[in-house]
Amino acid sequence: MKALICHLGIKENDFAQKTGFSQPYISMILRGKKTNPSPRFFDSVSRAFHVNAEWLRSGSGEMFSVPDLNISASDASLLAKYRLLPAHQKAVIDEVVDAILLKSMMEGDEK
Repeated sequence: MKALICHLGIKENDFAQKTGFSQPYISMILRGKKTNPSPRFFDSVSRAFHVNAEWLRSGSGEMFSVPDLNISASDASLLAKYRLLPAHQKAVIDEVVDAILLKSMMEGDEK
């Protein structure tokens, strides 16, 4: 879990809010005081961040699991981070991406 939180670049409290578990519960897991989190916890983390539940439990396999999409682990990580943002910040990112795509398409027409 430490690796996941670090990879997502979020704080424990944000992680807790997104998963629906308390920050003290998350802290206990991270500090090794809670060695066997509940199945509901693994399911919640898996859903919230598209994380491979098997990776969470055992560390084996890919960190991210997005079976319906053909994207890389780094793309899945970016998507997970994007989903943590508030709507107004997502709108800014959407505008930037749209502008970059438009510029790229215009440059493609010139060539």
